[in-house]
Amino acid sequence: MKIVKNFIPPTESTPFNPAKAIEIPAGGTRHMMMNGMGGESFGVRKILPYAADMNKVLVSARLNEDLYLFRDLQLSVVHQLFRHIDGLLAPFIIQKSNSLVFELTNTHNAAQTVNIQLVGYDHYSLTKLINIYADIGSPMPQPRFLYGQAALAPGAVNIDMGVKAKSIDVEARRLAMSSDRPGDITASLKVYNTTIRNEVYLEQINDEFGQFYANVPFIIGSNMPFQVYASNKGAQQAGVSFLCESYVVQKSDMNPLEV
Repeated sequence: MKIVKNFIPPTESTPFNPAKAIEIPAGGTRHMMMNGMGGESFGVRKILPYAADMNKVLVSARLNEDLYLFRDLQLSVVHQLFRHIDGLLAPFIIQKSNSLVFELTNTHNAAQTVNIQLVGYDHYSLTKLINIYADIGSPMPQPRFLYGQAALAPGAVNIDMGVKAKSIDVEARRLAMSSDRPGDITASLKVYNTTIRNEVYLEQINDEFGQFYANVPFIIGSNMPFQVYASNKGAQQAGVSFLCESYVVQKSDMNPLEV
């Protein structure tokens, strides 16, 4: 996978990053629709959400009407994945005259205001970036998200979080987890029965990947079992979410390069 580093936007590009806020009543669901300035295309590198209690907001994201990026996750896991990094290695694209729709459910017993900001490239920057990849003869990396969630009873051990592989090979680069019971949750990871991480605390996963990419990226093959197991060492039920930043494996990935 060739990655363009130190990209400089063109002079005609704008610093506009769309943001919206919406109030969601207790137990309610609302939809937030976002797109580029004037309905033009927009390349998203970061999703930055905020709410008073993000563990009690469930979020799904649907891109360009039909592609779900992720579904029914705690908003806090999205915040955790994006908060400390410059952005995705390459953006996912909201197409012209289309949108990124967030489906937000507030499970709190009080109303909450949710604000979401998208950080990325307007259509001028996006066009320049796409042209750079064309010039070096490489497709732009395509982000994909693997995700899962579970409700863990007190003392639950090795509960499968239901993470589904894609229908194409992807390379996992970063992981994030969240829970409404911090300090109680451990997790372990396997790909096709090969252990990727022994049991560690959720906080250790986030410490490892909060600001850094995987020391050794790993491939999750098409429809290959990717098992994320979570355990609850606490005395109360816990909600847990998992989100993985990955990229479609390209034929050129045998010879990775940064340019």
